[in-house]
Amino acid sequence: MRCALLLHPTVTRKTAMAAAASLASSPAVSLYCRLLASRMTVQSQYGGFLHTARRFASTTTGDDSGASKPKIVHYSKLGMDGFNDVKYNTAADEFLENLEAKLDSLDSAEVEDVNYSSGVLTIETSSRGTFIINKQAPNVQLWLSSPMSGPHHYDMVTSTSNGVETVYWRSDNDEHDLKERLEAELSEVLDDSFQL
Repeated sequence: MRCALLLHPTVTRKTAMAAAASLASSPAVSLYCRLLASRMTVQSQYGGFLHTARRFASTTTGDDSGASKPKIVHYSKLGMDGFNDVKYNTAADEFLENLEAKLDSLDSAEVEDVNYSSGVLTIETSSRGTFIINKQAPNVQLWLSSPMSGPHHYDMVTSTSNGVETVYWRSDNDEHDLKERLEAELSEVLDDSFQL
C-alpha cells in the first residue's frame, strides 16, 4: 500500500489509523512511510491527527519504493546549498569587495569607516548612520540594512548576452537593483555622484 494513499483526504481516520498500526512495523514499506505511520499511531492514542503529514504526503509523486523523485530547484532558494555554491559566493564576494574598495578610495569625511569581514560589509557615515550589507547564504541572497530606506533582501539573478554572464541583485519585494539603490543613497550621503 502506498503511503500517500494512507493519508489521502478521502480515507477515514479510523481506516488510516488501522492501516498505520500495521504499516509501522512492516519492513516492506519505505522508512518515511513507517515513520509517518508510527507517528500517526502515537497521535491517535492522544486523540490528535497529523494534518500536516496529510498535506505533505499529497504533494509526493510516484510510489514509496525509493525511486528518485523529480526535484525542482529555484536558484535563489537553494537553502543550505548556498554555503557551498561557488557561483553565489564568488558573485557576492566580488560585489562586496568592489564596493569596499570603491568606498575606501574616496576622500570624504562623510564616510567614517568601511569594514568587510566574514561576508558582512559595514559602512559608517557621519550624518546618516550605518549601512550593513551581508551575505545570506541559506537564501542565496544579499541583505541590505539602510539607515535611509530600511531593510531589503536581494536575490541573485543572472543574465547572459553574447556568451557573457552578468549577475544582478534584485529586490525580492519590488525588483529594484541593489547597485542602483546603493549608488542613489550613497550619492545622497556624499552629496556627490557615486558610481559602482
